[in-house]
Amino acid sequence: MNTLWQNVTWDFARAGGFTAYILLALAVAIGLALSLQLQSPSRWPRILNSGLHNFVTLLSLVFTGVHVLAVIVDPFTHFSLNEVFIPFASHYRPIWMALGIVALYLGIAIGISTWLRPKIGYTWWRRLHVLTLGIFALVTVHGIATGSDTNTLWGLIIYAACVTLVGSLLFRRLLVPATQKGRRHPILATLVGLFTLACVIFTMAGPLRPGWNALAGGAIASAASISQSTSSSSQSSQSSEPFASAFTASLQGTLTQNGPDSNGNETLRVDSTLSNGAQGVLTIVMQGTQNGFGDDGGLSITATQVTLGTSSVTQLYQGQLTGLRAGDSRWRMRALLAKAGSSSSQVQLSITMTVSSSGQVTGKVQGVPTSGQSVPSSSNVVTE
Repeated sequence: MNTLWQNVTWDFARAGGFTAYILLALAVAIGLALSLQLQSPSRWPRILNSGLHNFVTLLSLVFTGVHVLAVIVDPFTHFSLNEVFIPFASHYRPIWMALGIVALYLGIAIGISTWLRPKIGYTWWRRLHVLTLGIFALVTVHGIATGSDTNTLWGLIIYAACVTLVGSLLFRRLLVPATQKGRRHPILATLVGLFTLACVIFTMAGPLRPGWNALAGGAIASAASISQSTSSSSQSSQSSEPFASAFTASLQGTLTQNGPDSNGNETLRVDSTLSNGAQGVLTIVMQGTQNGFGDDGGLSITATQVTLGTSSVTQLYQGQLTGLRAGDSRWRMRALLAKAGSSSSQVQLSITMTVSSSGQVTGKVQGVPTSGQSVPSSSNVVTE
């Protein structure tokens, strides 16, 4: 059930984000078409009017709300409200997440200005409305740099189509006056062209290259997200019985890969230490065959083993992965471990980690004590 809910929220977050982006592009395009007076039957259908523009803009805001809500409730991402609504507070790609948050607030401001148009006047409303172009630019970079579907063909097609549509209309708006009294803006048109070229270069040199997630600050845990009181109480409880209470910790280590052996199996091993909360050693071993896992094709996992202890020789808990999602150098895992000698004492782990091209691992782990669950066999891992 948890896996089903996780898949639903993840798919809604992605679908909501792309739908909101497409609708935003259409709203901007319709606004530019109206300003260019291209709504004659010989050019654009007369259905392109202010009413349609407002309706599409409203739909974009609705699906933005769906996107934000799905991100908040997704049990795998573990984004707090601060991370979703405060720029640069996110533990995941803070800079690029911040662009989306700023765009959200600008969109709300423009929506409010529309309601206040009778009071602020048409001139100021029009000036504020120009910020819609800035919102489109921010959301484009946010989606490319943050989204997990940037390296898919269909994702790139959506971004390219939206940028081409808005960019072509904006170029015409800047270079071809709609009226005799209109002015040309060649300098602005040049800047728009340079920005578009910069986005293309950025996409190819950044998000489309392996290891981008590490450069973007993918899963570096924010120390600010761990309160001092939680850290103190966690360390206090661990002095008597480590991992007996809920904990959050930073994760740092290395990834090694061995094989294939005579049966074609390869082994991935993550050796990591925990700090900034719980203190200990977490080891994850995954075995599988080459069949489309991770950024470069990777492994199809067939067996796993997870151990947690205070040191490499003191393994207090052991078990298996119960969920695995890998892509764009960011790995998300769930594991259920049982205490050695006591199957009734268990801890459930949620792990988010970034793996760099050199095999360095950073991330975040959250543990919740539980009991009464059946620790699965290694073949029960769910690859998402």
